[in-house]
Amino acid sequence: MANFIKIKAADINVANQLSDILIGDVEAVYQGLANGNASADNFVVYAGGKSYLFEVTAKGKEWADLFISAVTANPGGIMSIVQNNTGVKITDLVVA
Repeated sequence: MANFIKIKAADINVANQLSDILIGDVEAVYQGLANGNASADNFVVYAGGKSYLFEVTAKGKEWADLFISAVTANPGGIMSIVQNNTGVKITDLVVA
């Protein structure tokens, strides 16, 4: 498992978020919410004791799958990049 996952700034359309996003210690990834409140437009990443709620205009499941692929693609690696092939950008991010 990669230690850090990066989402490129080019795949993010959130006000005042101009840089790449780097997340470490990923524990779980879900489409929708872990409590079963699934949304086609959301995916959640749990990492380092925080939750990162990403909103996209569509393709929430595809984004979650891409994130999972990035987490598992590079065993023992320092960093892996989410390769967005959905054509849909992230439109909101809430960290709790």
